[in-house]
Amino acid sequence: MLTNHWCASVDATIQLRTGCNPLEQHGPQAVQVHADAWAPLAAVADPHRIEDVVDYEVIYLAIRKLETDPHHICLETSILKVMDAIFSMPIVTQAAVSMHKPHVYNGGGTPAISLNLTRAAWQALPR
Repeated sequence: MLTNHWCASVDATIQLRTGCNPLEQHGPQAVQVHADAWAPLAAVADPHRIEDVVDYEVIYLAIRKLETDPHHICLETSILKVMDAIFSMPIVTQAAVSMHKPHVYNGGGTPAISLNLTRAAWQALPR
């Protein structure tokens, strides 16, 4: 958590075409996604208006849209797409996205990738 910030969070399990293991390349697999988007308390003009707050619907729809993507070897590709959606909201100053693949090791382990960025770091990323 960031002090003096609003945080909109979304947890979702999606069916994603991802992975480098040959067993992962036969179709989509369950991926658990968690995303947080922070906005400074002072930046929210009216916390009673959806237009003035961090809209978690934007985040949720970006996560669900990943299910239509072609196969990506790396989860990082998908995380960056969610980050782009989060930072499309000008009020957001920091975001974090993590993805977990609970079934890839048949219950023996859960690989995960996460990224936490400030707006400045996101803007500096090569496109």
